[in-house]
Amino acid sequence: MSRAVTISILTYKRHQHLRRALASALPYADQVAEIIVVDNAAEPALKSLLAAEYPNVRYIAAPSNAGCEGRNIGLRAAGTPIVITIDDDVEFCSPNCIAEVEAAFSRDPQLACLNFTVTGVDGKVLERDWCHPRPISHAAREFETHFILEGASALSREKVLSVGGYPAEFFLGHEGVDLGYRLIGAGYRVVHTPLVSTTHYAASEHRPDWRVYYYYTRNGIWVAYRSFPPVMAVSRVLAYLATMGFFSLRANQIPAYLRGCADGMRGLSRMDRHNLDADSLKHVREIRSERVRLFGRIQRRFRERIL
Repeated sequence: MSRAVTISILTYKRHQHLRRALASALPYADQVAEIIVVDNAAEPALKSLLAAEYPNVRYIAAPSNAGCEGRNIGLRAAGTPIVITIDDDVEFCSPNCIAEVEAAFSRDPQLACLNFTVTGVDGKVLERDWCHPRPISHAAREFETHFILEGASALSREKVLSVGGYPAEFFLGHEGVDLGYRLIGAGYRVVHTPLVSTTHYAASEHRPDWRVYYYYTRNGIWVAYRSFPPVMAVSRVLAYLATMGFFSLRANQIPAYLRGCADGMRGLSRMDRHNLDADSLKHVREIRSERVRLFGRIQRRFRERIL
């Protein structure tokens, strides 16, 4: 049994999806220290179900549904240096994933996050989950990125907790971007790997239509403010709000977008700033140097749906 890896699954009232995630994780039970389920809904029924059907899975009830704080709960509860975190609508679909994760962290002492490749049910790389600063055609390569796939990645527990973990105040949306910048600022690396694949079923249960337009807008403002010098932050916010405004208008979600703008600005006084220094900013520019050209990004915006 490996004592290096824990699998932590975050769930919220999606028992059938969780069963599938567990079915994909259990074949690795003898290769990891433990499998944890963090329940953001704290349902007694789920606790009983797991005790009856999955007695070797550790159940943790979150004190409340605090969104991405559930990921921090799993990280803090784990007793291993590496924690694989997946969402309840994600399943492992590649062989030897534990061995590949351990090998990656063994090779690179500065590795803080290993992002998995995310595919749809058709086996193709899922464009809606491709947020790396490279074209999707690079999915078969390993490369450094600044984006963290919160629901399909492996984390260095010590490194992530040393920079504060996921920002609980975000609830959802861009918490991985924020964490990625803080890890880079601390001198660590965030990497995409093609060697570990997952399937994302993109469950729609308990996901109100408005929420991504509100939270993504609000949190996009906060990420820029927390991570970049003032002039750069303003330019990033303006470009991002134009993009989110387009998505929101197309989805008839302008009220949610405007609330996100207002709450984003109001919340700035509560934000801790951890602006990237000159060397880290240079590194981020290097990471983004192979991103899709402007015309390609515009084309993607027109065909993309964020839900």
